[in-house]
Amino acid sequence: MGDLTLFRGVLTVLIVLLLAYWCSRVLARQWVKTSGSANLHVVEQLQIGQNQRILLLKIGESNYLIGVSQAGIQFLAEVKGDFETEAVEPVQGTAVQLPFREILDRLGGGQKKKGEDQ
Repeated sequence: MGDLTLFRGVLTVLIVLLLAYWCSRVLARQWVKTSGSANLHVVEQLQIGQNQRILLLKIGESNYLIGVSQAGIQFLAEVKGDFETEAVEPVQGTAVQLPFREILDRLGGGQKKKGEDQ
């Protein structure tokens, strides 16, 4: 009788785990379908702090830099140009200079560190 109870317990746990896995897969597919947008696309994002990011958004034909932090979401600038880039696979141990970094450098080009000549 004890072997039958152990078998039923293990079988019940396995069934619950399989159902949980199946439900998570179904819900993930539904979420992906509803979260997509034809007009709004995050081209790139740059983590600049623990809870701070800068996003390059493509909305229609326009590109915008948006700052996101715990304090809220803030419009930074409208950016001209085509920023649809191909995915770059970084080589292990090397850093890849992304075009997004160049955009930020150009926009912040007027700001100098202390001690530098202007």
